[in-house]
Amino acid sequence: MIGQDLSEGLMVNDLSLHPMQDIEKPAYLSTIIDPSFGTTIRRISNAGAGEVIVPMYSTIQAWNADESMMILYNQTAGHHELLDGMNYQFIRSLDDVSPDDIEQIFWDFNDPNIFYYPDNSTKDFIKYSVSDQSKETLVNMIEVSACGGGISMGNDIQMMSWDSDVFTFRCENATGYCYRISTKELTTFEISELNYTAPTVAPSGNRFYHETHVYDSLGNKVLDLNVNKSEHSSIGKLANGNDAYFAIAFAEGPNGGCIGDIIAHDLTTGECIPVISESQGYDYPQSGTHISSLAHKNTEGGWLAASMMGYDKDGQELLDQELVIAKVEDGNIKVCRIGHHRSDEDQFDYWGEPHAVISPSGTRVLFGSDWSGAEDGESVDSYVVELPSFSTSSAVGGLNLKPATFKIYPNPVHERATLVFEDSSQMSIMVYDINGRKLIQENFNGNRYEINTERLGAGLYFFTATDGVGAAMKGKFVKN
Repeated sequence: MIGQDLSEGLMVNDLSLHPMQDIEKPAYLSTIIDPSFGTTIRRISNAGAGEVIVPMYSTIQAWNADESMMILYNQTAGHHELLDGMNYQFIRSLDDVSPDDIEQIFWDFNDPNIFYYPDNSTKDFIKYSVSDQSKETLVNMIEVSACGGGISMGNDIQMMSWDSDVFTFRCENATGYCYRISTKELTTFEISELNYTAPTVAPSGNRFYHETHVYDSLGNKVLDLNVNKSEHSSIGKLANGNDAYFAIAFAEGPNGGCIGDIIAHDLTTGECIPVISESQGYDYPQSGTHISSLAHKNTEGGWLAASMMGYDKDGQELLDQELVIAKVEDGNIKVCRIGHHRSDEDQFDYWGEPHAVISPSGTRVLFGSDWSGAEDGESVDSYVVELPSFSTSSAVGGLNLKPATFKIYPNPVHERATLVFEDSSQMSIMVYDINGRKLIQENFNGNRYEINTERLGAGLYFFTATDGVGAAMKGKFVKN
């Protein structure tokens, strides 16, 4: 697993103004350096005039478990699109998938080849294999619940439990359920007023959130959170590993306090932790804040991302039009402002909202934008902030690597990849997967090395090569 401080190379808890500046929209797959924050922003879609290609939603992971693939939604064409998760090249349209809602595709938290979705017509909950496009029905939600009305996963949908075992849904506005795939167990929740919202499962699979209350795995209420009302939120983990509810709060909770752009609530203790609030020197909560707490592969824990629309929508004030990441550790909050998203949503309403999504490793943040300035309102594309921490070091334990000249081919790889280095010497090479597990370690002489990838599964891999004097080189390849 990756354990990395995502604030590397960024300003921490900075409250100074960094006004948004006009900058030309980057070409497809090209980058710009955000002039206010110095971060790299890459455009990863190619929407035409009047078209929209966006993230699914802030609470839905765009990348698969090893970040080798990702999914965007093409609103103009009416289908999801599969992209290479590293170079962002278009792979194919997912026109063989028809989820009940555009936000309801859930990548498996461990298997990079699998995602799940509720079928729009049958209400089957389906396990989908990307490599061969096969489908397996895990359960029919109508049959298992004996629901005589409409089945839905409700409003403001969140991801499954982080072991990909538990999901939730509701029958009409009457009954809320969770279903545990491994045991085929259906649990009914003791909730008198659903308000058309299903209970939300937390990462552990043993805590659930619904309308300011916390429930256990038996469906019984165990806590009332100090929350005035449910707002835009994301379910994730604190730095201490506890399940958490992260949300914006425009008013104090019933017990006072707990107001701010990002407030964390511990689903085990009920404690609230301000992350961005007036008490820390920020302004009153911004409008249009969306939070994403899905960095499940970073073992530091507690990292999340957020996008704020703001009230003026011109990027001149603190947090207006901004993207942030934050580490939620009680007593050691870290907030890093990472760029302006440049989306005012005026022409595209919902589709123009940024809906920032943090990657599993936490080293990248996806967002949508109609790009204020000369391109304002022309189209909505998807962009990625590639943080300074987005490097091979995120997979190889934070090595301080030096650049070097080399070539690797073919890439993507099928069976074998050849590395050719600029200089010839005694070398040591190590190959790691996205979770930092060392898979290959060998020594060789010369300037050419062949990596046998036959026993490696499909996905993204990193390598380091060290010469006799300790100079380290880094690289990556994709195995098909």
